[in-house]
Amino acid sequence: MANNPSLLPPNARPLEHALASATARIGAIPTPLTALVRPDAIPATILPWLAWGLSIKRWRPSWNEAQRRDVTAQAIPNAKIRGSRAAADAVIADYDPRITLTLWYEAGGSGVPFTFFVTLPLDGTFDTMATAEFAAELYRDLVRVKPARDHFQLRQKVTAKAALPMAAVARAWAMERAMATMIGPDPADDLKLTTEYGEPLEGDDGAAWEYI
Repeated sequence: MANNPSLLPPNARPLEHALASATARIGAIPTPLTALVRPDAIPATILPWLAWGLSIKRWRPSWNEAQRRDVTAQAIPNAKIRGSRAAADAVIADYDPRITLTLWYEAGGSGVPFTFFVTLPLDGTFDTMATAEFAAELYRDLVRVKPARDHFQLRQKVTAKAALPMAAVARAWAMERAMATMIGPDPADDLKLTTEYGEPLEGDDGAAWEYI
């Protein structure tokens, strides 16, 4: 009792002294309350409870410890921008930087106020973004952080690439130019007699018959 001063009176019974000694040890138990509210120092086993206390909306059992601590550390900054495009962009960046968000007044938007498109580009291969689970998780997380007045559509865009083979064919060839001079008809031919087929009529001596 020398190291643990007691407030018991001198005539206290042994049972009372025993109880005082047992309860005095509780004060020696460390109570690291400061570490319990620090995402980088809290034990991993009770980290989910700290995340719940900070109203974290996104939590995945598949995350490793480093991811869980990082999300918990960003709880307050993310809460400050909740309900804005910045919050939606932050969620999209965590999933895949190839995903795009298009507001209604931007190029390719719907034109309907307070709406936006979220487009998941697919390159034709069966990657993670092509699964229904990925789209469902992204949709739920965006609903939690988007402006309450906004509505959006989640679209998957398939981009196909085709290669066009090119080939060159060469062939040797030559060109000849024939030069000719046009000679007009002979006026004397108009006086010659011809058959109905245009053949000249000739006598036995080979002379052409002519009009007289």
